[in-house]
Parts: sequence; structure tokens; C-alpha cells
Amino acid sequence: MELKELTDRTLELFGVDNHDNLGSALLDNISNTDKLKAFCDLVDGDLSIDWMQMIYQYYLADRKEKKQDYTPKCLAQFVSRLIGNSEKTVDMCAGSGALTIQRWVECPDTTFELYEIDENVIPYLLFNLVLRNIKATVYQGDILQGEIVRTWQVRKGARYGEVISI
Repeated sequence: MELKELTDRTLELFGVDNHDNLGSALLDNISNTDKLKAFCDLVDGDLSIDWMQMIYQYYLADRKEKKQDYTPKCLAQFVSRLIGNSEKTVDMCAGSGALTIQRWVECPDTTFELYEIDENVIPYLLFNLVLRNIKATVYQGDILQGEIVRTWQVRKGARYGEVISI
């Protein structure tokens, strides 16, 4: 699916008229199983791809000030394979979850500890985790300074994860 079609259909699904409002809509619908299922259907059930990364990277990434760029799928796959056997994976620049998704594809029972400084991408990361039922702790903050602003737990559910703010 091309980016324009993916974006238009995602905006329509979440009832927003532009990509600037998508993050809030994702958070508002993070527990809405109908929306989660509809998004799965939209991407033909292929959860091995970080679809949200495509939208965020093209429309919302701050490349000038924050120097944001996101991990290509091939690099995420490579790094995931380098990790080897591990029950836990830590990602200090989680973004929308590209590395997490590739690690989950290869090792679905892995738990994750994810750090992300940019509050704007956190809704995309949480949505990706819930959609894939990935067990994780997400920290919003500056890992280099040791400053944590907010923390969420994503617990496994029957089909989709559950987000708890802690």
C-alpha cells in the first residue's frame, strides 16, 4: 500500500482530518478493539511492518531540530538478529518501534524496555505495542541525562495489549 493511501485510510479510520491530530486519536483509541482490528484489516494483517513509522517519518518527524530519522526495516532486522537469544530487549531510541517490531517478529515472547525522548512519537509506539500484544515498559525521557518524564506498561491481553500509565 502506498503512503498516501495508508495515511488517508488511517486518518479516516481514526476520525481525524490531518496527520497532526493522529497521535491524540491513537491514544484515545488505544483500548478500542474495533479500531485495532480495523487497522489490522487495513494492513491485511501484516504486523511485521511498522506502518505507523511510515506516516510519522514522512509527515511529522523533526529532522531539522531533533535530527529525527527512523530505522529502516532491513537495519532493524539485522540488529534484531545480532541480539541473539535474549528474554529482554532494551531500545534507548525506540521511536515508533521499528526495532521492537522486528525483534517481536523473530522472538514473540521477548519483553521490552523502551526509551523515547519525543513525546509526539510515544502514541505511535504505544499503538504499535498494543496492536501486536507486545509486553513492554515504555519510558518517555532523556536516557543520556537519566531523566524520565512518564512511564507506561503494556501488558499482554487476550488479543491486544493493555496500556497502564505508571
